[in-house]
Amino acid sequence: METASGSEAISSGLIDDEKYFLITHEIMTAEEFTEFTANRKSFNQNILNGKATREELLVQITLESMILNTCEQKVKQVMREAYTEDIITKVESILSNRIHDMYITLFKTFRYDVNLVSKYIQFCLENKKLTKNYKIVLDDIMDSFHSDPDIYITGASHALDDCNDIVSARRYISFGIKYHEDLKKLYVEEFWIEVKHLNQTGDTSLQATLKKYNFIIQHFKDDIELHFDLVDTALDEHIKITQLQSIIIRDMVNKYRRNELMWQKLARIHLNGFIYNYDGDTLHKIQSMRLHISIRNWINTYDKALTENLSNKIKQNIWHLFLDDILDIYSSIDSDDQVTQDFMNKCIDRTYALAYSTNFMKHPRHFLYWAERNNGGDAEVAILRKGLNISNDNFEMWTKLFEYYLHHDRVRSAMKILLESVDILKDKALPLWEIMELYTLSCSEQMIEYFYNQSSFVVNVEVINLRFRPAYLERQVLIHDIGRARTLFNALKCLKPQCHKLYKRMLQYETLNIIPKEIKHINYMRKLYNEACDLFGQVDVELWYDCMKFEYMYGHPSLVRVIFEAGINLLENQSLKAKLTDMKYQLDAQYQVNDVIHVEDDG
Repeated sequence: METASGSEAISSGLIDDEKYFLITHEIMTAEEFTEFTANRKSFNQNILNGKATREELLVQITLESMILNTCEQKVKQVMREAYTEDIITKVESILSNRIHDMYITLFKTFRYDVNLVSKYIQFCLENKKLTKNYKIVLDDIMDSFHSDPDIYITGASHALDDCNDIVSARRYISFGIKYHEDLKKLYVEEFWIEVKHLNQTGDTSLQATLKKYNFIIQHFKDDIELHFDLVDTALDEHIKITQLQSIIIRDMVNKYRRNELMWQKLARIHLNGFIYNYDGDTLHKIQSMRLHISIRNWINTYDKALTENLSNKIKQNIWHLFLDDILDIYSSIDSDDQVTQDFMNKCIDRTYALAYSTNFMKHPRHFLYWAERNNGGDAEVAILRKGLNISNDNFEMWTKLFEYYLHHDRVRSAMKILLESVDILKDKALPLWEIMELYTLSCSEQMIEYFYNQSSFVVNVEVINLRFRPAYLERQVLIHDIGRARTLFNALKCLKPQCHKLYKRMLQYETLNIIPKEIKHINYMRKLYNEACDLFGQVDVELWYDCMKFEYMYGHPSLVRVIFEAGINLLENQSLKAKLTDMKYQLDAQYQVNDVIHVEDDG
């Protein structure tokens, strides 16, 4: 753990002055002050011995700051009561300088971060008249600390914003750039300092600001995102419009005219109430512009972009940005602004219709939205079909098209969509088939049979087959009889993939229909168990249990041990074998059989 060394001694006179104020104004009792002073003395000794840690210094600074704040509140109260004494301001000076000294010890001894420097600056700002000249400390930090670039940003912002010291602000940032030459945010902050200074001085510092701007865009040549950062900086709401903004926007338009992101940026600038004159390369800010007028200017920017001599690929990208942005704007409009709502609805219809008719609509999300705008009509189907021609594996569009036919009770058309989509979506189509199952169960028996036949026999998708074959079997039992179920089962069990649940369901139904001592049926069930155990006995211990129980209840108990040994050989892991052994003991106890079992460990 890091420790501190070095501290200024506290004179007895200062302690007496502090004690007098704190006790007189009932901030501490005499006993509390004695204890506090003793702890402080011990802490200062630790500092001198180099034993005080960074955390302990921070705790002590916090404690002393709390006492200082309490004293300041008391001073304000005393001053309101027209009671004045020299000791009043003296105690504040004693405490603030002590806190300042602890900060200095921190900075001299430990690594410090931007949060600590920020707290120090804030403390000094709140105690300007009481602390020593902290500017020397800040200069030393900027001259010596190099690992955290945010330190320079904090110092430069403080120098300009709080001290109106442009020279120090420039110097601090230049230190940062010297040691972090390629860190863009330092250059943006450097430009921001010049922009704020320009805002204070008028055009007198325009050339210095332009010089800095030109250096940055040359240093990071063709970096559009950095240029956008500079634009945002220059167009800050607190900055007055000057020639600077026009130059930066002009350069952005000319330099990145063939980049779709530039047109999006320019459109958003217009949305914020600015007007850029392309012919005169000038930018103006219109105060209190109506929102629908700003939106119209935003749309006009995209319209102009689409008339430029650009490649189809770039125009396509512009359309994508246009269609996305118009929805973002629409969703952000105040619901009470009916004028803008009506205007935006017309704009959306015009824009999306044009993108659709000119084949510039390419993203599924845009087709889905445009189909929703045409909900319920033939146009919705046409839009979704066109979207699927472009993105035929988009689940949402298939779902919308499928739901359209269901909502219009066109069940056979919905079934066609289902069969068409499953060839493309494969496993992903399962949710649509589950919806269709629920829907068809309220339809004619012919339609239900058709659905289960398609999902079980015709469609060649494993997750769909495994999901609906057992359901098909169950329906045969419930609606018809066990005979119809057996016929269906014998057809289904021959299909790939082999269905575990199909066998288990069939065995359950056969058990419910079993007739004790009916040899033919018992032999049939024994054969069925044998098939199931051969197919799925590697992992299903419950299947072996059911098979043994069946023999105890209806068949030949002497076969139980044979079944058990077959299960032990076939099960894949030792835990399942142990479980089967426990099950065998339980069945033996239940049916009062004494059978000694020896299970070999697979090692």
